[in-house]
Amino acid sequence: MKILPALCLLLPLAAAAQSTIDATLKHAWGANTGWINFQPTSTSGVVAGEAYFSGYAYSGNLGWIHFGDGSPANGHTYGNADAADYGVNHDGAGNLSGYAYSANTGWIHFGWAAASDSNRPRINLLTGAFAGYAYGANTGWINLGAGYLETDSLSAPDTDADGMADAWERARFRSLASAGPGTNQDGDPATDQQEYLAGTSPGDSSDYLKIVSQMKTSSGATLNAATTKASRLYSVWSATPLPTVSTAVWTQISPSPALGNGGTLSLSAAHADGGLYFYRVEARRPLP
Repeated sequence: MKILPALCLLLPLAAAAQSTIDATLKHAWGANTGWINFQPTSTSGVVAGEAYFSGYAYSGNLGWIHFGDGSPANGHTYGNADAADYGVNHDGAGNLSGYAYSANTGWIHFGWAAASDSNRPRINLLTGAFAGYAYGANTGWINLGAGYLETDSLSAPDTDADGMADAWERARFRSLASAGPGTNQDGDPATDQQEYLAGTSPGDSSDYLKIVSQMKTSSGATLNAATTKASRLYSVWSATPLPTVSTAVWTQISPSPALGNGGTLSLSAAHADGGLYFYRVEARRPLP
């Protein structure tokens, strides 16, 4: 376990952004600490992000717990190597790591377990429910998955309004000025903005969302989409044939979005009749 130096933490005057935590399901539990409120007021609390967390939780026994200031030194991931750049990170696929800090108890570790460990702190990208445990030497285990803690969304600031989250752009382009909605760094069929939406790499021409096969049946269709990602949800949409595809009216026909599996995902959708249709597979961010 990495040991970080102690620091002095001031009480929060205001949250940096509106909390994403559910107004009702907002508590974690520790046998040594009691309930921890991730949304202590209607306008403040923890902000669960696509790349990192920020804000404060509150416990009657621990006081304020800081999850990060929302400004990682590199723009996309807290370094957690010193007291000037710490917080809880999110890998985009639901797995949490890094440290929160309480002036009364010290560091609370979110990255103590391997990704394969079922007790690792994480978020269910379909429901927003937290699961697993965080650990502090002075707090013991903190249960995030007692069924009382959910986030309604994942924050993804986009200050230049180009359809790509700032943290994603900085991690891949080092700045917000190098990419825009129509740029295409790797020259594949997907623009950089489309790569963000699909969770694929803008620097790898073989890594983009594509339909590799499809099968039409009398009652619907099955489409196989390649290069799916565990950080994105996928659904099938259809439209009746029109002179140009661009004027078609698309309707989601898959029963519910499916989480990507890191490879080829089979998606099924049913129709009420056996007519002719256009099909497409849509990738979207979870918990938008």
